[in-house]
Amino acid sequence: MTRTASQQQLATAFVDLAASAVTDPADPTGLLEDLAAHGSELLDDCAAIVVYAPDERTPVQVAGTGEELVRLVRDAAKWGEGPGVEARRTGRPVPDTALDGGPARRDWPRCAPRAVELGYGRAAALPLHVGEDTLGALVLLGPGSTPLRPELLELGQSLTDAAGWTLERARRLHESRALAEQLGQALTSRIVIEQAKGTLAARLSVSVDEAFRLLRSHARSHRRRLTDVAREVVERRLEVPAE
Repeated sequence: MTRTASQQQLATAFVDLAASAVTDPADPTGLLEDLAAHGSELLDDCAAIVVYAPDERTPVQVAGTGEELVRLVRDAAKWGEGPGVEARRTGRPVPDTALDGGPARRDWPRCAPRAVELGYGRAAALPLHVGEDTLGALVLLGPGSTPLRPELLELGQSLTDAAGWTLERARRLHESRALAEQLGQALTSRIVIEQAKGTLAARLSVSVDEAFRLLRSHARSHRRRLTDVAREVVERRLEVPAE
């Protein structure tokens, strides 16, 4: 059965994807679930499952409805086959494909038969682009033998792109915060070291350059961080002797 999504449904889907809170770009569970839910709601009778694999070290995440379908897509990722894996690897859409046809059985020998057993006859996948990277895909599985309509795949790609934009925004914000924290720590360390140089120079009646040399020498000989040594000197918890 073919149904047409209302403008309100479309607007709600795109607003939800844009507003989805991503606290950690490496684990955007809520956003993935939103994408899978709206995909299943808007894309005819297709089952929509999201596979997300940001890097080789992070376990593959799969979001969608239906335990058997989620397990199938997760297993396909382990096998290194299936439309989701292919779209993730190439960064290009996997077109509508008959699951009982020769190409699917040749390229997805374990995935395709299991999908057919679950009652699905067609499959496609749309890449999840995050900036210049492809970190996952939206997998669509359609019942029966009727080909998936091109406009359905276009809408699916638009939903997936919206999720990708949200992820990219979250990733840039995360990187900006991390950089700001690093700069703040570096500035704090520099201030403490400058204070320690002045304190030690006055205490030992040496030049500021000599005081810095003594601080650095003490830190190296005791295998300690220079900032920690400097802070203890400022707080008068450490005496650094003159040489």
